[in-house]
Parts: sequence; structure tokens; C-alpha cells
Amino acid sequence: MRKTGLRLGRISAILPTILFLSSCSLNVKVRENWRDSLREPIPLGEVSQTWLQMRSGSRPDESSLRAYNAAVEGSVVQIAKNWTKDKDHLSSIPTTSGSLNFRVDTANVTDLHLVDEVVPADFVKVRQGFKSESRVDGVGTSLLVKQRWTESDPMIPSTGLWYPVTAILNLDRPESPVIELIDPTKQSVLSVGGQALPLSANYTAALGRDFQDRQHQFAELPALLKFEKFADRTGLYRVSSFDPAKRVCIFVHGIYSSPSTFDETINRLFSVPEIRERYEIWTFGYPTGAPIPYMASELRDAIYEMIEFRRRRGASEQNITLVGHSMGGLLSKTMTMSSGDENWNKLFTVPIDELKVSESEREILRRMIYFEPVPNVDKVIFCATPHHGSKVAENPGAKLIGDLIEGPTQLVKLSANIITTSAYALTPLGFEFAKERMTSVDQLGNKARTTAEFLHQPLNLSVDYYSIIGNRGGPNTPQDKITDGVVSYTSAHILGVESEIVINKSAHGVHRTEGGIEEIIRILKLP
Repeated sequence: MRKTGLRLGRISAILPTILFLSSCSLNVKVRENWRDSLREPIPLGEVSQTWLQMRSGSRPDESSLRAYNAAVEGSVVQIAKNWTKDKDHLSSIPTTSGSLNFRVDTANVTDLHLVDEVVPADFVKVRQGFKSESRVDGVGTSLLVKQRWTESDPMIPSTGLWYPVTAILNLDRPESPVIELIDPTKQSVLSVGGQALPLSANYTAALGRDFQDRQHQFAELPALLKFEKFADRTGLYRVSSFDPAKRVCIFVHGIYSSPSTFDETINRLFSVPEIRERYEIWTFGYPTGAPIPYMASELRDAIYEMIEFRRRRGASEQNITLVGHSMGGLLSKTMTMSSGDENWNKLFTVPIDELKVSESEREILRRMIYFEPVPNVDKVIFCATPHHGSKVAENPGAKLIGDLIEGPTQLVKLSANIITTSAYALTPLGFEFAKERMTSVDQLGNKARTTAEFLHQPLNLSVDYYSIIGNRGGPNTPQDKITDGVVSYTSAHILGVESEIVINKSAHGVHRTEGGIEEIIRILKLP
């Protein structure tokens, strides 16, 4: 009975903290209804007239355009049916002019040869996870295509990457129809007959299908507590198709969270043409219990890997905007900071090369303490970021959670080894750093000395910073009373930012609120 009582007591103490640290994300649920029943032959004569009408510079009426788009969708469905039943006649499609071979071509869809699934967007219903729908009604039919993971493109999740593609039916030669595939995030209109017609696109369906797969990459609470179980899932992955001409925007989540916390944010961004056509969207996912310097080194390495990946593929634009929520803002800030001997000397009395550790352990220390700003990062957006810690991390529930967190095994071994073989080389702060079982929860405390020593540095003058701060109260809340329930204004406020906005009636998930998203959109539109 006593053990049961102790467990219940621990859970009761922890629950309030879990609620405070809520990731603010909502699981995405998608239902796919593949209506591949028998269809009538493609009415080639009718849709050819509509195509010629567009070619001549006239806009088709709503009924004609609807029939044309249905024909495009029917052609895609027929090819899918042939794939499952008659691969030898894959492109043979029944039309009112007889069975014709339809050719498939692409204008700007990258790595089409890696696509192994195609689903009409109309067949996908997002049942949960988004407050709004980002779509465009226009010419063609919106498709979802899935690019599979390969060694040549490892910077997508192992589950693959779903993104939107628009199909149109080119009937310049009705006897030789062509299904043309267009990436609407690169080209939003069809230029035909001297006019620009909007392309059909359903961004929410593509994001919903994609996040349904990738949201299981990290289960928030287990990934907080058990680093090693989720360590191999750590990574920087694209959410949108590859485009070497775009600049990069990376979203970094906070503690007890996952990339899916940005689902609605990214969904809204795709509703803005200037943003979806300018940015290649990425998310960084990681188990959140590890110390901040360690995860910062992982993010830094991942960004450099991404830059090299894009360089090899001909990227002409490599500037990076980081959007960090909560602890993700701290990780993002470290990408613009430098650290070296000055910080090393706060911990050790001998140079790093003289420390009695293995070369692999020395490399871990070097990555955590010796670094320079990532030169490509020129904008950072802080969302509810605890620059000066959080009182929530000081409460008993948080300390109990800290006791349950299992950090990186190599760090635990490294700390023990330093205490055993190199205690003579430690400063008082270094001894504290080595002997304490430091986790992200510990380091988010207001009194965490190691966090203060490494993160409370002047902002990089070559980077533009922006702050979005949540306030549970209304506009008349005194500044010293402003808090989102986890991070206070006094912690989120820092000098040197280009702009700072307080979003009223907002909990910790300020990046998901209407005001927070609108501010992110405003900033991303800036030159």
C-alpha cells in the first residue's frame, strides 16, 4: 500500500506541471476516401472545347470549368486503377473518342521519380488538427503526392513526404492528351491565352496527410523522459517540396512538444502566396529532456547538413529564418551566438586538449562549448521564449519530472568520467555542471547558473530578432503581471529585438493563436 501511495503522490504532483508544459499541439486525423468506382469515359470533346476556350484567352464558366477539372481527376483515378489492375496499359484511358494513351509530364515537380503515391485532394478529409483550410479553387485538380525516403534525399521523414501537386489536362492535341503536373508552391497560376488563371491547390489536405504520418515521430511525454528511445528520430526534415531558389524557414518546438505543434501555423502560412512561393519549410524534431547545450549542438549540426544537402542540389538561396517556440527559441538563439575559451574557462582550468577524456568525449564537449554563429541565419522569431527561465521549472512537480528524465547516455558517462579522472581540472561552476544531473527542465529554472552563463549574451547585431509574447490576461494587465502561464513577460522580454508584440488572451501556445500567426506572417513577408 505504501508504494502505491507514493506513486499516486508523485503523479499528483507531476500532473499540474504536465498541464503547464502542454505542447499546445493537436493530433492530426485524416480520412482517405478513395472513390475508385467505375467512372464514365472522359468526355474528351467537351473538355477539349473548354481547353481551347482558355487557350483563346476566355475564362470558362463555372460549369465548364467544373467538368474540365472532373475530367482531370478522372484521368488520374483511371491511371491509379490501371496501376493496380493492368500496369501494361497504365496510361490507356477510356474517353468518348475511344481509348487513348495519356502522357504524363511535369513542369516543375522535383524528384517526380521518387513519388510512389498519388491521391486526389478531394478524396482526403481532414477531421481534426486544423482550424482553417488553405486551398485555392481554380484550374485543374489538386493532388497529394508522396515522395519516399531515399539515401539520395534523406532529409525527409522515414514515413515519406506528402506535398501538393496540381494536375491539368493539356489538350493542344486532343488525340494525344497530356496530364501536366505543376507544383503550386512554385507556380500558382496557369499562364494560357494571355491570361493568368489560378491553379487549384489544397494545402491543408497535403499538410494533414503529412502530419498524420510524422506526428508519431515524437510522443511528447515519452520523448521528454526517455532520450535514447527517440534519439535516432532527431532531425531536420522538410515539410514542403525541395526548391533550390527558395530561402529556408525552420520551426523548432519546445519542451514536452513535437513538430506537430506548428501544424496550424504552417497551414496558415501556405494560405499566403508570398510566403509559400518564397520559403521552403522545415521542422526540427528532438527528444526534449536533454540539456540545452547538447540539443543546440544537434540542431547546429543538422542545419549545416541541410545547407550542404541544398548546396549539392544547386541551391542559390541559403538564408535561413528560425521560428522557435518556448525552449525552441533558446535553441534558435544559440544558432546566432559564439562560444569559446571564455566559456570553457568558466568550467575547466586546463585546455580542452589536455582534459583526460577519450577523443569521442572530447568531441562532445567541443560541439557543446566551442561554436560560431551559423552565418546563414539572418532572422529569428521568438515565440513565448523563456530567455530568463520559467518559475514553472522551479515547482515540485517539475523537479519530480526532472528526476524521471533519462538524458543522453553518453553525457551521463562523460560526466561520471570527468568527476572520476579530471576533477582537478574543474572550476566550482564546472564541478556543479558535471556532478548535477542537468536536464532541459533543470536548465529552464530561473536560478540555473549554467543556462545563465551560456545564454544570457548580447544578441548578434547581424541578425534580426523578433519577439511574440503571450498574455493570459487582457490589454490592461500590468507589465510585471503579464504571463502566458508558463513564461512571464519579464522572462520573454529582451533588448535588441526589431519588434515585440504581446498577444492578449493567449496561453503558452502563442504561435498557434490568430494574433501570433498573423505576426509570424508579417515578419516572414519582410525583405
